[in-house]
Amino acid sequence: MAGPYGKLKADKLVWWNSALDGNGVVIGDVENTLETIANKASLTGATFTGDINGNLVGNVTGNVTGNVTGNVTGDVTGDVTGDLTGDVTGSSGSCTGNAATATTAGTLTTARNIGGVPFNGSADINLPGVDAAGTQNTTGSAATVTGAAQTAITSVGTLTGLTTSGNIEAVDLTLSGDLTVNGTMTTVDTDNLVVKDSLIYLARENTVNTLDIGIYGKYIDNSAPEYTGLFRDQTDGKWRLFDSLEVIPTDTVNTSDASYAAATLVVGTLEDSKGDVRSIPVNAQSSSATYVAATSDAGKSISATGTTQTVELSGSAGFSAGDAVTIINGDSTTLNITATNSLSLRNTADAATGNRALAQYGMATVYFTSATVAYISGAGLS
Repeated sequence: MAGPYGKLKADKLVWWNSALDGNGVVIGDVENTLETIANKASLTGATFTGDINGNLVGNVTGNVTGNVTGNVTGDVTGDVTGDLTGDVTGSSGSCTGNAATATTAGTLTTARNIGGVPFNGSADINLPGVDAAGTQNTTGSAATVTGAAQTAITSVGTLTGLTTSGNIEAVDLTLSGDLTVNGTMTTVDTDNLVVKDSLIYLARENTVNTLDIGIYGKYIDNSAPEYTGLFRDQTDGKWRLFDSLEVIPTDTVNTSDASYAAATLVVGTLEDSKGDVRSIPVNAQSSSATYVAATSDAGKSISATGTTQTVELSGSAGFSAGDAVTIINGDSTTLNITATNSLSLRNTADAATGNRALAQYGMATVYFTSATVAYISGAGLS
């Protein structure tokens, strides 16, 4: 059938032995006139089976099965089975659903930076510090870092809760928090050790007093290693300075080893609880008529002058064997030395016991062998 075409209005349409029945079904081919029909009227509830060549303007509600070649302007609600070639424009989120296959776009409409490197999707990129030389600045945190490509990390910002199962090697390491080291041996290979803490805490696990406390070092004598140091002996609580030990100390210093020897200490001044051990401290007494010697006078001299005319030595004062007291009469009158509370005071000159008198400016020494037995000897003693 050839043109020209005109308008057709009918209840029923028969086209090349095809019919549009009362239910609104078109069977056969419809060419070129669909645009005219769409512009002039609305079709509701009709089903088209066949090819449509031309433009369709308006809304289509229902399923479209077949190929659509041309532009579709408007909303499509439903499933599309087949290929879509062309551009889809609309508001954000206007295209929803799943595609069986999405082919890669040639480039991104707007390029983005990844790790400081522009990326438009046209080719792979290399990130500095990741798969190329350079530095990568990152923010945020990673749950786990594994399989580092680099053999060494040269610089990091802040590490929180770092746990490792192997060795950590670093050139310079600065920690702003506490460092806890677990293990049985900590080796520090350093030329100079500088510690801010003025007191070093040792033997933290010495809960039942079974450890010696101290320091020691190694030196070489005749090509053989020997050890010297200072420690507190856990057996008696005394501090000992040792030398020449050929067995390395462990939890204790082996003082019974044949090589153990007391070391020599050279000092300028050495003091004990009494004072300078190279001098005899003086306890000057002049205000009381009688002064009773106390255990604090052991290793000292009692100088009596003025009002003090008697020095009393008591068996209940608590002197111990080996204590010695020197008594000096610093006046021109006689000084009395009395023994009280069961003290046996023996004169080494004649073995007599009892009270003694010390002539003017005389001096005598009393040596205790026990709390109640003492020996006295001196010049001007009677």
